[in-house]
Amino acid sequence: MTAFIVVCVAMLLAALLWMVLPLLRAPRVDTVESESTEVSTYRAERRYSSVAVAILLPILAIAMYGHLSNWDWKAVQLDSSKAMDMEKALGGLEAKLAQNPNNLEGWIMLGRSYTAMGRYPRAVDAYQQAYDLTQGQNVEAVVGLGEALVLTDEASLTGRAGKLFESALTLAPTHPKALWYGSIASLRAGDLRQGRDRLQLLMAQNPPEELRGVLERQIQDLNEQLNEGGQAAATPPASAAASAAPAAAGSRAIQVSVSLSPQLKQQVSGTLPLFVLARDPAAGGPPLAVKRHSSTELPLSVTLTESDAMIPSRSIATVPKVVVVARLSRSGAPQQQSGDLYGEADYEFGKSSGPLTIVIDRVVP
Repeated sequence: MTAFIVVCVAMLLAALLWMVLPLLRAPRVDTVESESTEVSTYRAERRYSSVAVAILLPILAIAMYGHLSNWDWKAVQLDSSKAMDMEKALGGLEAKLAQNPNNLEGWIMLGRSYTAMGRYPRAVDAYQQAYDLTQGQNVEAVVGLGEALVLTDEASLTGRAGKLFESALTLAPTHPKALWYGSIASLRAGDLRQGRDRLQLLMAQNPPEELRGVLERQIQDLNEQLNEGGQAAATPPASAAASAAPAAAGSRAIQVSVSLSPQLKQQVSGTLPLFVLARDPAAGGPPLAVKRHSSTELPLSVTLTESDAMIPSRSIATVPKVVVVARLSRSGAPQQQSGDLYGEADYEFGKSSGPLTIVIDRVVP
């Protein structure tokens, strides 16, 4: 928005110079007599005209833009007002916590607020206070701290955040968020069975429809991988009726055309899982949308929608820009590993148009 305003001001100044400078130029005179009478009057009129143009042109431009543009000024003012109210509320909460640092609920509330605002390092600090107060025995503090760490740095799933989710599941074996992140941590560690079992426990809690579709597809994929590896599934997959239930259609969608470069095609032997996903370039954490296909389907077209989100509150509808990645996984896991083949491209909502073309032409070091 700042760059747009700067450009508008520059264009307005250029227009003023183009219109005002000719009015300020001295008229050509031939005689002294004419200069002393008519020219003096003419010069005065031109000065008045230049002043009028300099004043009226900006006013007219601003009025026309405010009336004819499709910019939602009321929404901007409302968002600004809400942001100011939130900052004021957070300032008040921080002041209270400074006076009473043993307020457990206050620290948890502060952590939730910072997480919702995308200020993940501040959320880590707040949840750490709650964690220390309870010596790691409050499940909300443990899960909140683990989530804030993951959103700050996804790699923490293999470190402290992963251990925190394991602790949370010990305290509360059916905690939905702990099950979700615990499943991702298990899959990243290569334990497909445990990851699948945790997703099934989460499915048993009747999640929202938009998340149910994602869980069903993940469980089905994991069951197929376990069976392909000669490991019988411990529990049956989701019912056929539930698997057939379509995910809720999102209002945002990204059409992606994926192909494999001829140079890397020679390096692909057998069938590899193909993951097409969208990430927030400004933050870490799980993908905002993900779909699983196979290398045998290449080239193919994929549509990523809001219903493909791993976490309903974090989808492609929550960001202005994403990085779309197409990756062939040699390990079979959705997480990036050394040796995977991939390609990526940026997509900006409202500006990018047409299908996004991605060529898988790189190798993960």
